[in-house]
Amino acid sequence: MWTYRPWFACCLLLAACPRPGHPHDHFDDDRYDDRDRDRDPPNVAGRPAPRADFCTQWAAAACSEAVVSACQASDASECRQTQAEFCQALSPDDTSSSARDACISAVAAAYRDADLRGDELALVLRFGGPCARLLVGSSQAGDPCSESQDCDAARGYTCIKKATSNEGTCQIPQLVDPGRDCQAAAKTCSEGFFCDGENCIETLSEGDSCTIHEQCGADGFCNDAGQCEARHKVNDSCRSDLECVRGICADFEGRQVCTDRIVLSRADPICTNLR
Repeated sequence: MWTYRPWFACCLLLAACPRPGHPHDHFDDDRYDDRDRDRDPPNVAGRPAPRADFCTQWAAAACSEAVVSACQASDASECRQTQAEFCQALSPDDTSSSARDACISAVAAAYRDADLRGDELALVLRFGGPCARLLVGSSQAGDPCSESQDCDAARGYTCIKKATSNEGTCQIPQLVDPGRDCQAAAKTCSEGFFCDGENCIETLSEGDSCTIHEQCGADGFCNDAGQCEARHKVNDSCRSDLECVRGICADFEGRQVCTDRIVLSRADPICTNLR
């Protein structure tokens, strides 16, 4: 059986940072009348919307004619019902209304040809890409976090860690150039570098001792032996998404392997939630 769960830590560490700004941590609903309901104030995410409504839209986007045929669903209605249930298990209780359209459009595009490639897999299986911006997390500026899904991604917060600590704080990232001071909580280093607690230094090489994945950069991870290891290629064995180059560790016939493409068919585990 597949175990689906959101996974963001790696992707958000490598993603382009949001434009600088100072989000409103709190806003007064009394400032909004009916005309403002579909608009967001600057740097403030849309009002949280119920998960069930979002998942109905998600399921309709996922159950394309090609998917219904490839997965051998009895009909589109049956496909939508099972996919909506999968979506509810995958998504948070509340999602940002302002980011919904982009997410649903991306889901429809991914499933249009029943051939999931690269980032499309992270999108539909791990709530990645534009769908990551839907998360209305409970943690905001300065709150402790262990991974970015702990933070309010809808408002641009991500989990920023320093030195060798697995704990960080939710911040709006401020990108810092190599060698520069990164002590401030919101400061994060550009690709190929990590913050040692004081400055942005070059990421470690394969085989170097490590304590957190960030030290090993975009192409590596910190393994159980406490050493940086290169991420695994397609069809290599894996235990988690973080170990794979494309960020997807999938279960095929009882074996977990890294993958970057899944062509849907009746025998594929993904189709269990599409028929």
